[in-house]
Amino acid sequence: MSSHSALHVDYGSRSIPARRAVSSDSFPPHNASPGSELSPAPLHAEVDRHRDDGVAHISKLLRNPPKSRLRRLTRILRLEPKALPLIFLGTVLSSCVSLCQPALAGRIVGALQSGGFEEALPYGLLLAGLAILASGISAAVSVASARAGNRSVRAFRDASSTIALRVPAAKLVSHPTADLVARCSIDSERMSRVFTAGPVQAFGGIVMVAGALIQMTVIDSVLTLSAVGLTVTCLAFIIFISSRLTTFSYTRQEAQGAYVAEVTRALDSVLTLRAFVADHFALRRLKRSSTDLLRASNRGDQAHAFMTPVVMICVQATLLIVICIAVLRMQSGALSVEQLVSFFMYMMLIITPITGSADTVVEMAEALGALQRIMDLSVVVGESSQQARVKVNEPPQDAKPMTPCLKGDIEFRNVCVNYSLGEDDQDFALRDVTFSVPSGSWVAMAGSSGSGKSTVLSLLEKFILPTSGTVLADQVPLAEHDDDRYRRQVGYIEQACPLFSGTVRDNLLLGRKISDERCWEIIRQVGLADTIGARVGGLDAPIGESAYAFSGGEQQRLAIARTLIGRPRMLLLDEITSGLDVITREQVMRLIRTTMGGITTFSAGHGRFGIDAADLVIVLDHGRLVEFGTPTEVHRRSALFRSLVAA
Repeated sequence: MSSHSALHVDYGSRSIPARRAVSSDSFPPHNASPGSELSPAPLHAEVDRHRDDGVAHISKLLRNPPKSRLRRLTRILRLEPKALPLIFLGTVLSSCVSLCQPALAGRIVGALQSGGFEEALPYGLLLAGLAILASGISAAVSVASARAGNRSVRAFRDASSTIALRVPAAKLVSHPTADLVARCSIDSERMSRVFTAGPVQAFGGIVMVAGALIQMTVIDSVLTLSAVGLTVTCLAFIIFISSRLTTFSYTRQEAQGAYVAEVTRALDSVLTLRAFVADHFALRRLKRSSTDLLRASNRGDQAHAFMTPVVMICVQATLLIVICIAVLRMQSGALSVEQLVSFFMYMMLIITPITGSADTVVEMAEALGALQRIMDLSVVVGESSQQARVKVNEPPQDAKPMTPCLKGDIEFRNVCVNYSLGEDDQDFALRDVTFSVPSGSWVAMAGSSGSGKSTVLSLLEKFILPTSGTVLADQVPLAEHDDDRYRRQVGYIEQACPLFSGTVRDNLLLGRKISDERCWEIIRQVGLADTIGARVGGLDAPIGESAYAFSGGEQQRLAIARTLIGRPRMLLLDEITSGLDVITREQVMRLIRTTMGGITTFSAGHGRFGIDAADLVIVLDHGRLVEFGTPTEVHRRSALFRSLVAA
């Protein structure tokens, strides 16, 4: 059938038109090596290339961050190598144009004293022109800075999202979903301030201050000494308290992330809270988190509030001293009115960047605090990767190199998993588990709740690492398999069966390139053809927020279809039939057996789930392997197993 022809799938009396099918080359056959799919050319290649370069640069920064705060800010600025020179030159040019204005103002005063309005008019027009020019340059610089900042925010969002998606399962307790969202959104957003109110603008202020000081020295060196004293005093004070502001900003952002996490948890559980009339429970937790955020915010604002008036006091005291000295200098004839006007306008050029430096320090403190939170997340992922490398035992002498395609030979050697790192047996999710499964076997895992079945599946999916012992796949330690290549060949269906807001197609494909024919084939096999076909759009029908548009059983079947459509080479099933009726449960088990026959399958469940189809049975009790063998053998030997399947 041509890949460009329309597909009509007949389900009873209904003919469902599908979208134009993708070429069969778009998805790999069952025996194709993973990662062989062809990716389409990006629509905006230049934009994507710029984004990828930015993400790569940020990844290097997060892996090896400089200790110096200034160097960290500089590394962020290097995200925009083309825009940065323009912003820099525009800022310096604006400062230079502004430095010309006090001299012209002095000329206007002198012209008014000697020749009147007509003589002063040309200087006034020139001064107005320079003011407009400086304002125009400043506006252009602001636009360029804002755009560069927004691009950097996007790069940080992409990089932090990539990191968040790789946070190990064991670390999700200390880094809940909402906290990860805050780091990817709120913290990333603060990075734009590095471009709009950061080192480049500070350098422009330094240029203005230096130029003004030079002009002031030419006018009167004695008066200039007071201005130098002001500059040195204020800058020393700002540098002294900047470290405190950074600490306060980091604490505030941590509290903000915790509050966002608490709100998200409450909203995710809103129906449960209503059902149990437990709004007060959620509100109490929210108020406690909100109070922590209030305290952190108050400490930061107090530090900022203390800094601003101290800077203003220094400025006002210095201005008073300068005015007194200026009066004495004028009385002695060393300073004219024209020079005095120019001098004080230069003074104002100095005061503006110095008084604004307090806000700059706060902005950079918040940006550095946000960067630290993203770096902390990167460290969590990096430690996990390092831990994976450290925990890999020496490969056995008969170890074979990893093959491109997973065969499914699985072996556990004295595997222990201890979440709390305690010494008691009760702290172990698995304790000294050893077994070997040949490829193509269907393995049913039996045991009461908390016996360790889901932990075995988490190990096989590489969600967690063994505390001790080794898990091997195809005679190679599992930790040595590339995570992405391995997981592309492993199908995982969990009890919760999470679906995403979007379309049916989005949830089926998850970005993969698979034809509509294949989609409808799997949908029909899992018994969803009538349900999806009846919805407007078919494969493009919206799922709805939290998948409320589908029942629990329909969500499970759609999740099963999502796994089967990718033709995995090993299958992990975790309580997948808990929401299905008896008839549908048998249909699903038959579907999996016939469609996925010949691949290694681990199924965890209660009762007789998967037992009838099993080649081997694993019986777990409180983390220990108590029986392993064929269903007939285990049924004869184990009273525990007989009681479990009879339940």
